[in-house]
Formats: sequence, C-alpha cells, structure tokens
Amino acid sequence: MSRVDDDFLDACQKVEELYTRLNNSTIRKIYAYYKQATVGDITGKRPSVLRLRERIKFESWSSISGMSKQDAKIAYIDLVNNLNFDGDEISCDEREARLNN
Repeated sequence: MSRVDDDFLDACQKVEELYTRLNNSTIRKIYAYYKQATVGDITGKRPSVLRLRERIKFESWSSISGMSKQDAKIAYIDLVNNLNFDGDEISCDEREARLNN
C-alpha cells in the first residue's frame, strides 16, 4: 500500500467517526471524492427530481467526473485534514429534513 492509500484509509476512518458534525455541503464533497477515488467516473442516468437524495449524490459525484482515482484520494485527504469537527452533532434524519427545505 502506498502512503496515499494509508492516508486515505485514515481519513475515511476519521469521517466515519465524526460525520455527524459535518454540514450537508461538506458531506456532498466528501461523498463525491470518496466515490471517485473508489469507483471512478459515475455511470448511469441522472435520477429524477422526485428522487432528491439520489439526485444530489449523482450531481455531487458527476461534478468531479474525469478526475483520476489518485487525485480524488488526495483531494479527499486534503478536505478531511482541513475540516473543523467542532460543530454540533446532527442526526441523519435531521440532515435529510434540511435537504428538503
């Protein structure tokens, strides 16, 4: 494993432990970089507006389409290392409710 791979796994663990303290915008960026780093470019059709959550995820991921997996890992690591985790915790249900407002 490379140093970038090790740092990426560490950053993933940090997000897993502290994601309830992140805002929706940051969650979308983290999701996009993670998917690009682990899967590559998004495929498939854009979900309908009626499937809001899936559409937001699609839009986030597709916004960095073309980025290499390695560059996405580095961007993910940089983003996580510069996050402020001092915010209040928020539940997944409350986060979802904020998406609809």
